[in-house]
Amino acid sequence: MKRILILLIFYFSLFTFHCEGREKATFISKGSIEEFPHYLHNGWIFNAKDDSAMAQLLYNDGNWIECRTTMNMSSTKTPKFNGVGWFRYHFITDSTVTARPLAMMVTHFGASQIYLDGKLIRSFGVINGKDSSVYFDPEELPFIFTIPNTSEHVIAVRYANFDAERNARIFLHSDAGFLMQIGEPDTVIYHKDLRTTLLSLALSLLIGFFFAFCLIHFFMYLHYKSLRSNLYFSIFMFSLAICFVIGFICYSSHTPFIELISIYFINAAIVSACIALSGFINELFNKKKLRFKVIASVGIVIMILRFCNLPIFGILTISLIIGVSIEAVINVLIALFRRVRGAKIIGTGILFFTLFILTIFTVAMLNSRFDIDDRTTGGQIIVFILALAIISIPVSMSVYLAWDFSSINKNLAMQLDQVKLLSDKTIEQEIEKQKILENKKEELEKEVMERTSELRVEKKKSDDLLLNILPADVAEELKNKGSSEARDFEMVTVMFTDFKDFTMISEKLSPTELVKEIDYCFSAFDNIIHKHGIEKIKTIGDAYMCAGGLPVANKTHAEDTVKAAIEIRDFMANHNKEKLAKGELPFEIRIGINTGPVVAGIVGVKKFAYDIWGDTVNLASRMESSGKEGEVNISGSTYELVKDKFTCSHRGKIQTKNKGEVDMYFVN
Repeated sequence: MKRILILLIFYFSLFTFHCEGREKATFISKGSIEEFPHYLHNGWIFNAKDDSAMAQLLYNDGNWIECRTTMNMSSTKTPKFNGVGWFRYHFITDSTVTARPLAMMVTHFGASQIYLDGKLIRSFGVINGKDSSVYFDPEELPFIFTIPNTSEHVIAVRYANFDAERNARIFLHSDAGFLMQIGEPDTVIYHKDLRTTLLSLALSLLIGFFFAFCLIHFFMYLHYKSLRSNLYFSIFMFSLAICFVIGFICYSSHTPFIELISIYFINAAIVSACIALSGFINELFNKKKLRFKVIASVGIVIMILRFCNLPIFGILTISLIIGVSIEAVINVLIALFRRVRGAKIIGTGILFFTLFILTIFTVAMLNSRFDIDDRTTGGQIIVFILALAIISIPVSMSVYLAWDFSSINKNLAMQLDQVKLLSDKTIEQEIEKQKILENKKEELEKEVMERTSELRVEKKKSDDLLLNILPADVAEELKNKGSSEARDFEMVTVMFTDFKDFTMISEKLSPTELVKEIDYCFSAFDNIIHKHGIEKIKTIGDAYMCAGGLPVANKTHAEDTVKAAIEIRDFMANHNKEKLAKGELPFEIRIGINTGPVVAGIVGVKKFAYDIWGDTVNLASRMESSGKEGEVNISGSTYELVKDKFTCSHRGKIQTKNKGEVDMYFVN
């Protein structure tokens, strides 16, 4: 179930404490914690260091940062969380809460050690470094503690979550910290047990209910595939069942990774439910499938965006839910107006479901603070109505099936007679088709000849296209043998280019502008290397790779490649001058060249790509990454081949990744 964050106002005492530079402490009394749930949101301070002395009451925390314990990774107001740190909460009490049991509950996806005045009162998980910490989600599991006296106290929490950045990046779970609440033991334990019992029972019943309907309608579809509404309804029921299974896992599991993985896939279940509901409604009430195709396409795009971790998927998912709900209401109302058979029965359940969902979304958008808390009476009423809305569709479908079955039995005899008449007509139509086919024989033969001629033209186009993708001898070998063997080349010169700060610049351009700019530059590169007899290998994002001396070996490959590199460098310099004159950001280029042996050939069995491998390629890439913007950086092996042709500046031995120190030269 959704964790609800309820903002409570804490009353601060008017007394001032001068302990170690601190100014105020939160006041906690029995009256302030009677309302349930009572979250400790405000008043926390944080330090990203890890020192066991920070648990002590008198530790000097005057320079710590004020923060909320949730440590939201997407908030600019939240301090940088490095995976482990300490939180401290100063408070004072009166006699109404001292020397008597209190209940505390914590929720987090990390590991924690909770101290009261320097004494460890509870720990969850194991804090033992980045790779060996064990994370545990307490799921608001209450534990009892006591406050000894009415003096000032400190709750210190040592908290670790080294997976926070990964969770935010992959699972879009931005809360890296924890939530804590305290209350009366009887109230806390009662609500926890009641909520656990009711939710477990409700989720188990709903899961079984929807899986049963899923199987029933799936088997109905298998026995009568023409009625595709059963298939869509089966998928809809299955998707809802999966949503409740995920809810059950998230509520019952104490393993954060399992919960995050489950939540990761709930978007796919929701999108699948929307697509299936649209297909079900359109199959029943709208024979034009254009809207369904659009919704299905949007749903597939949302799934792709979700698995690519692009945040826009959330807005699109909400839009899809609202769109499907509105479409359902419109289709049902039109069907009721047209008096479509069975529309009143099925439409009642669909209208109740979709109108409730639309109402919830509308209220949520109009009131940013609107939330559903199943701990409150109002929240429980909304959850109950939501459950009724969800089961209203399968119930109305069951009523419709019973009514439809009765109608079918009444009309069965009439339909059998109609089938017989249709069969006779079908036989006559088949005879007529045979006559037409015989008369069309000559026309068909002529059409075959025309198509054969068209195929020859298309074959020539495909051959030309293959030559544009692969070298001529490789393409010929591929056509003749169906495959091409890799070849060893003793001496090849490999060139890499890359644009500096490409990612930063691309964020300031629209996708259309970015693609247009890359296409302009790479097209110019293609023309330059073609002029110098160099083979283009591939592009990877903003990186451009080519090689001289293959697929036909020659002795001038190093000289040709350096000439091409210089021309590319000069082209980019002129192009950047034009961009700067227009007030646009320039694309500064780095160029790296290395010479040595490689292996070249085709990889894969689909979408053939001619590629090269070897340490020479890796070092050429290092030449590019170790170079300088606007310079051609060559290795010692290339320098030995071109030193009599070009003026070069020795850079010395440069440290490179996995290669050690390598001689490098700038071509002037």
